[in-house]
Order: sequence, then C-alpha cells, then structure tokens
Amino acid sequence: MSDEKNFLMSISFSVFGMLLIFGLGFVFPTINPYVVIKWIIIVAGVIFAYSFLIFLFRALMMMKKGRKSAKK
Repeated sequence: MSDEKNFLMSISFSVFGMLLIFGLGFVFPTINPYVVIKWIIIVAGVIFAYSFLIFLFRALMMMKKGRKSAKK
C-alpha cells in the first residue's frame, strides 16, 4: 500500500509542479516559454522517473521474496 501512495504522490507532485511552473509564466511574462516548458519536463520527469523506478524495484523485490518463500 505504501508503494501505491508514493506512486500517486509522485504523479500529483509532478502535475502540481507543472501547473506551478506554467503559472509563473503568467506572473512573469518576460520569461521565455520554451525555457519554462523545458524545466517542466525536466523536473516532472525526474521526480516521476525516480518514483516509478523505486516502485518497480520494490515490486521486483516482493516477487523475489515471494518465490523464495514458495520454494521452502
């Protein structure tokens, strides 16, 4: 259950970050929108990828642990 919460939290954080950075473009209109879009992709992508890799790693460890207990 903890992995699912972390995964959903990562998705919500990524979406909120995208909205926040995109909203700053309206507050500071002199900012180049292409730079803002680049940073949205970088920040949201890194956070999402980190959370997704942790999720996969834990899922694989649980499967590996399950196989060992089934063989006993």
